[in-house]
Amino acid sequence: MARQTGDLNRKFQRFYHEHVQMNKEETKRNANVVRDVVEKILEYVNGLDSRFQKEPEQVGSFHSLTKVSGPDEFDYSILFNTGMEQSWSDLSQPAFYTVDAKHRIVKSAVPLPILPMKYTLKTQDRGPYSMTENGCLVPLTFKRHFRQLVLQALDYLTNNSKIIQTVNVKPLSDSPAVTITIKQRGRDELNVDLAPMVNTRLPFKDEFGWPNHRAKWPAIEKNQQLKNIRVNLVTSDRLYWKLSFAILERELLVDIDRDRSGTCRRRSIRIMKRLRELFWCSDQDDRDGLTSYHLKNLLFHECERLPKDYQWSMEMMGERIIGMCEQLKVHLFTMHMTQFFNSSKNLFANKKDYRGLKLAARNLNQFLRCPERYLQ
Repeated sequence: MARQTGDLNRKFQRFYHEHVQMNKEETKRNANVVRDVVEKILEYVNGLDSRFQKEPEQVGSFHSLTKVSGPDEFDYSILFNTGMEQSWSDLSQPAFYTVDAKHRIVKSAVPLPILPMKYTLKTQDRGPYSMTENGCLVPLTFKRHFRQLVLQALDYLTNNSKIIQTVNVKPLSDSPAVTITIKQRGRDELNVDLAPMVNTRLPFKDEFGWPNHRAKWPAIEKNQQLKNIRVNLVTSDRLYWKLSFAILERELLVDIDRDRSGTCRRRSIRIMKRLRELFWCSDQDDRDGLTSYHLKNLLFHECERLPKDYQWSMEMMGERIIGMCEQLKVHLFTMHMTQFFNSSKNLFANKKDYRGLKLAARNLNQFLRCPERYLQ
């Protein structure tokens, strides 16, 4: 059994080097291009509306050092300051607005219904551009306004030769982000998500179940750092907000393998993300199936369950990956996986249907029967 475990571990290591690692030169070049464009856009946006901070929060898989496939997708959160100290009492207040048949925000005589995991936000609006309706910050108006500022910034930067790349802004989607594409001559197109985020800095609620005071991971000092960052809001859809833990998740991931610890937490999740892309969900739309966000939360739960560094030594990587796959199998069978920072939220809830998750479950079961066949 020890020999088989060692063989499987070596195959995972080879799979990592052949299919997961990204080209360092390409990664550095693309990151520099994106950083330069984003900095110029946000500086101009801040000049138009200073409530949007010009220093972005670098989030997502690339900035958390868990990106796979290639360095072509980058995520940023753009903090928006309301000018007042927000509290939980400002959320889920009666909001008298709706969207009409022409996708316009209009006043409503009836307040929006109160929905689980979705929120309205009561706030002030002292900026030059109004984004409130009856005292509530409107998600669709907020995102449209930010997109318009990005368009104005790109118009100025392009006409004044401040950027040499061709940069386009995609139409708004269900995502909280405004997506831009950067076209490089003779190179891959780069996709950049700029997600405006309301800097509410809400404290953690007891019902979130975090931090778990019985857990030994993360360390007490790390937990305190995360509690100080607090919780912000991003758009859930056109009418509601949702809680965002993006900055907290980045802070957990960037130093999840401490210097010289020789642990495999980050490498394990990167391998699983690549397996998801290649075998488990190769033809599925992310939104309806198993996502990399599910795997990230799976890793956090497993780190809490197995908190010691020796349990994540490189020699244990194969065992840890198979163990997380077995845990994932259970989650997919029960169609229930809690969010690490909010245990009251089931990450598999509110799917349009469960076909994507069921397909992932079948493919995962096949993988577990003979993982070696997939690691050739």
